[in-house]
Amino acid sequence: MAFTQLELNYATEYSKAMANMYPYWSYFSDLYGSPNSATYKPISGKAVAVQSMTTSGARAVNRDQITGTFNRNFNTSEQILTMRMDREWDTLADPMDIQEDPIVNIANITKTFNEFQKVPEMDAYAASALAQAASGFGGVDATALTADNILETWDTYLAYMVNQRVPRDRIRAKMTPDTYKLLKEAAGITRFVEADTGIRNIDRNVGKLDGVVIMEVPKDIMMSAYDFTEGWASSTGAKQINLLMFDPIAIAAPVVYETSMMSAPTAQSKGKWLYYERYYYDVFALNQRLPGIFVNMASNPALGTLNITTSAGADSTHTVINGLAPAPYGMKYVAKTNTDGAVSVTYGQALTDWTDVTNGASFTTKSGDTVTVALVNTTKGNIATATGSALAVVGS
Repeated sequence: MAFTQLELNYATEYSKAMANMYPYWSYFSDLYGSPNSATYKPISGKAVAVQSMTTSGARAVNRDQITGTFNRNFNTSEQILTMRMDREWDTLADPMDIQEDPIVNIANITKTFNEFQKVPEMDAYAASALAQAASGFGGVDATALTADNILETWDTYLAYMVNQRVPRDRIRAKMTPDTYKLLKEAAGITRFVEADTGIRNIDRNVGKLDGVVIMEVPKDIMMSAYDFTEGWASSTGAKQINLLMFDPIAIAAPVVYETSMMSAPTAQSKGKWLYYERYYYDVFALNQRLPGIFVNMASNPALGTLNITTSAGADSTHTVINGLAPAPYGMKYVAKTNTDGAVSVTYGQALTDWTDVTNGASFTTKSGDTVTVALVNTTKGNIATATGSALAVVGS
């Protein structure tokens, strides 16, 4: 949101109370206050490694012998979280402005900054970061919500998350007022009428649905992308997030540093008060818990891009695929070869007849073919979220 400096009001008599626009509240405090936000918090650097582990399964006992050979049957992996949102704000306050305009004081200035800039910026960043994580994983649906289908659609989303072992009682739902209106209009929502007093009180609030806590969030905070160059503003082409469901334990939202300070008038500040504030934060989705984030958006996101290369295989019918980062939980890479250029893929398309590949793997193809690699979500029928292609380089 662009800021333009205007003339102050120097009136003889003015109210000392402000009547600003309705302020923004913190709609994502349950995210920034989650246990992970303290657990995965850089201490001495700007990044922290999140460790995870997998093991092999058990096997049948051989009661008659032991082989004498034992193996390591577990693997570890790590996800590096690097902090990005290092923000600052400052302002001067002239003593004469403070004297002549009654609402000009540091308390009012900082209150206005927090309510209209800092707090909504952090919430907008959280919503967009979770939407981007869901887009990369394939946890996005673009079904147009109506009063007739919202409960059925809700049940589908919730069933998917619970099937991925996300605890239902930990899921939080943030939705725009328009989506909340549809939910209240849906058939099947119970109404409560209080008739034990002289006044009939009809409560149509939907604070919880199927055990999931629901909160309305202003639609301008629920966009898929923002420009944070100065303040916060939705980016060109950003999509409206209608409904955002998440498990706070699937996310880390550390606030690493937060400070504010004020300097009294000095010669260096030309006799003015100087206020300075800095805060350093971020929001990360944990790779092993991506099913814990699901989004309904106005339309599907754009297909992501994989930067892959190929190198010569062992013979004239094989190429080696390079440049694939480790796939998060619930995802894998698949590939297909084509004589007429890269295979066309759309976001969310199910790729069921492609070949599984890993980084450095040998892939069957022939000279002159184009190899297309896709990152797919295995928990949703191998739907594509990103692709990349390269000309096959075969051996001799």
